[in-house]
Amino acid sequence: MADDIGSSRRRALHDRYMEVSKLGDASRLAYLRGPESSWTLEQVAALWKRALARPVSAMEPLNCVYLHVPFCKSICDFCNYDRLRPSSPALLKNWVARVTHALEILGPAVRPLTFHALYIGGGTPSVLPAKMLREVLEALERHLLWDPRASRRLEFDPAVMNRERMEVLATYGFRQLSFGIETLDPEINARHNRGRQGIEMIERSFDDLKAVGIGNIACDFLLGLEGTTPTGMIAEIETVLTRFRPAWVDIFMLTPTRAYVESHFGGSIEAFWRHMKAFEAVVPAALPDVAARTGYVVRVGSGHHMMLMRGDAMPDDAWGGTPETQPQYSYTALTSEARRPLNLLGLGRSARSVLFGTAAITARDPHDDPAVAGPGDYVGHAIDVADEARSFLVHLLRDKDTVDRDEFRHIFGADMTEVIPEALAGWAEEGTARLEDDVLRFVPQERLARVRTLLWLVPEENIEFDLAHFDQLDLSPRGVEALSASIAPGAALAGEYTLDGVDGGRLLLRRPGGRTLRMRIAPPLTERGPLRLVLETPPDGEDVEALRRAVNRLRTFLTDRHHRAAGHGKHRDANG
Repeated sequence: MADDIGSSRRRALHDRYMEVSKLGDASRLAYLRGPESSWTLEQVAALWKRALARPVSAMEPLNCVYLHVPFCKSICDFCNYDRLRPSSPALLKNWVARVTHALEILGPAVRPLTFHALYIGGGTPSVLPAKMLREVLEALERHLLWDPRASRRLEFDPAVMNRERMEVLATYGFRQLSFGIETLDPEINARHNRGRQGIEMIERSFDDLKAVGIGNIACDFLLGLEGTTPTGMIAEIETVLTRFRPAWVDIFMLTPTRAYVESHFGGSIEAFWRHMKAFEAVVPAALPDVAARTGYVVRVGSGHHMMLMRGDAMPDDAWGGTPETQPQYSYTALTSEARRPLNLLGLGRSARSVLFGTAAITARDPHDDPAVAGPGDYVGHAIDVADEARSFLVHLLRDKDTVDRDEFRHIFGADMTEVIPEALAGWAEEGTARLEDDVLRFVPQERLARVRTLLWLVPEENIEFDLAHFDQLDLSPRGVEALSASIAPGAALAGEYTLDGVDGGRLLLRRPGGRTLRMRIAPPLTERGPLRLVLETPPDGEDVEALRRAVNRLRTFLTDRHHRAAGHGKHRDANG
């Protein structure tokens, strides 16, 4: 019969996923959504119109724009963001043309929105010539409606920033710029393909920005780079705070890519986490003393992200200028930071858009090739309130142990018991969290243990879909059709049951005079184990023993076909 999908099997799925994915940060769980769909620009415009006509929350949203500039002078080897080198003027022109065309199509659809914040990131936006920066900024002003107190922010690379670019940004109302220091050690920067960036280059950036009237400068450090130590990074952070007085400093824990672990830790994820544990143990505990010595305030105290904000920039003075001209809003791409519904308009290759409770999509170049001219499209997923709540919770609970129930209700229009009942049941069974009158409270956990706990928020099928990739198994509708293609429709299995085809990635099983039963294929829970077939139609009134034989026969056939395609050899199922 179809595999049991009770809590014990769900826990086994979590164990297997953690083992195979080597997941180091919970944020990835927010994006496990199954097979993608695609939308043309015109279809995305229709999505925006529908989402704005029927909002899923009564709470006023924060509306942000993210412009992704996918170009860098060099590729940092710890980076896991989409980016490419500016290999030709034609490539840059294609990007500008696509962004301005997207604004022409999407601008009318989002006209009901007043946007509160703009963030230009990458990649490295500062590789764009001043003329191109001006062209794109003018298009943003022309096609979108902006709140008078909207914030505008750009991140840059000190090695490719110049005074002319800074002057363009100042003209268009940019009052805050940020850049990555990561480490002050030029040797370690060079080893990570960042060039020999040291403190002299950092000093030049601060001086040039202040010369054009941009005094609100932020920078960030990255903890865990190979070759750095906790005490060394604390000393570097304090040096920057004391010498340059940035408005704030963001401090992030490194989340490793597989390539980074291969390059710097001999492929051993265990060695990487041993290295990281020292940073996790030392740095958060040391920051309050650093803040006290330098006149800063710790705004986020531990976990994946920490922040030190200058005491005299809290918070009304942080932007400079008069109270009437100070931006009121800050950019974020996360509902967990906005603390309200969030709409995000993403422009440029790999930029994410979020239409709250409706869709989460990503901009794509035509044929996924930046060298091809013409309009792009978007790929991603239709989503609902439960998906939004999952994203909110996995980002929030990376660094916290409690969630306020009233705040949750205000944002999502329903209580946790209505939105995430399966996760609540799983946490109660495992003893990792309990729902109290006012809060959802988790037991303190280390980073990887919290990631596993938060897997309860992800629908089982979505975990299966991502897990399948590690086993070279394609569970998209097209992949399921290909896997079962050699079984002729109507082929006998057992007890008069036949395979009646595939519909939407589901196998259809039936017998004469009976109902059609829908099953999904799920990846194995052991190395080179059998595929699993999950029955989604209740087997009421079926010949259970005959159904069991039919499912086992079908599973054995599909497993053998998959193993041959993946080069694993033939599988023998003891139940077949």
